[in-house]
Amino acid sequence: MSRSFYSLIMVILFLAVACVEPPETHVNHDQEALKLVWEIGYDAYVWGSYAAPTVFRDSLLIYSGDGGIHCVTVDSGRNKWTSSYLSAGFMHKAFVMDQAALFGFSGKDKVFSIQLEDGSTLWETEIDSGRTFGYHTALNEDSYFIGTSSRNKRKTIWRLNKVNGTIMDSIITAYMPWGLFTKQGRLFNSNGWYPDNSPYFIGNIVCYDLPDMDTSWVYSTIGGGISSGNIVEENNILYAGTVWGGSLGNEIVALNAETGTRLWRTETYGCYQIVLDGDVLYYAGGSSVNALDKNTGHVLWEAIIPTTDESSPLAYWDGYVYKAHGGTLFIFDATTGERVHYTYTFNGNTEYVYQVSTGAGKIFVQTSQHLYAFEPFNPEALSSNSGDAILQI
Repeated sequence: MSRSFYSLIMVILFLAVACVEPPETHVNHDQEALKLVWEIGYDAYVWGSYAAPTVFRDSLLIYSGDGGIHCVTVDSGRNKWTSSYLSAGFMHKAFVMDQAALFGFSGKDKVFSIQLEDGSTLWETEIDSGRTFGYHTALNEDSYFIGTSSRNKRKTIWRLNKVNGTIMDSIITAYMPWGLFTKQGRLFNSNGWYPDNSPYFIGNIVCYDLPDMDTSWVYSTIGGGISSGNIVEENNILYAGTVWGGSLGNEIVALNAETGTRLWRTETYGCYQIVLDGDVLYYAGGSSVNALDKNTGHVLWEAIIPTTDESSPLAYWDGYVYKAHGGTLFIFDATTGERVHYTYTFNGNTEYVYQVSTGAGKIFVQTSQHLYAFEPFNPEALSSNSGDAILQI
């Protein structure tokens, strides 16, 4: 099977399942179990953002349906500022920021930093990338890291001074960076690639010591690439999952962050996003939501979703797991994996659900045309939605 044929099949499958509504196997499949607090309408409709709405202090950051970066109040959705950078987030998997500034990229060569207080530009820097940036960027105490892949196949990780945007260093990598993040004086780069004559990915995680960016260790996978968003760190342990391993298989692993030594490994269909809470690792598994004991990798439960959609949006809040999947929002009991609610009736079933996130006591659902803020799921309080009028940004 050629690589192009494989890619075509994946696109056809995605488009097909996006139009399939889940079977009505649960008595509650509309919005009445979710009480609306406020909602925002977008000025324009485009493809959904990869980065989920993110709470910071009393505000919420969004990559909206019109391609812009917006900051709104988390309690009411009132617009605080709108950035002049458009389509800046479509290759990001998460907002990258510190207490004062947000960092990102726009177009093929522009890197920027803006103030979180008012959205004004702090600095801009042009990078000779020759092509769009990689899927993720990272930040530590003094530097901003970003991965690129140029037309001449040169893959690069750039290190910029986060205060003024000056290019401090760069290194050439063997493969295009899929995901970057920093922790405890280390930079981690996850990636994947097609080996020759194979339709399936393999991948690795490379650990660099900072500030010199010397390679410390490499963990390689024989089945699947390690995508951005599928690798997190806690208490000096990395948790990572692979995607697109095909017949070679996929895995979730726990690694010692200092040495790269594998602590445990669990086979899986695929891992599209990881969320940790307490001793439990939740992950999106393509056509399922799954829970593992994060200390052992032991499977606690697997909840099958009745449509296939290899997407990542997954969030946890107060005993429930929220999953955006195939244009539908699913809610699962975090202890048992029971599916307790789902809804695809946003705006008369005309909007596709792209993102779900949690924070500040709210559940944020981002569709193709709106951002909705709901109260957390409460099975004891099934009442009609109420909320503010639609705000426009």
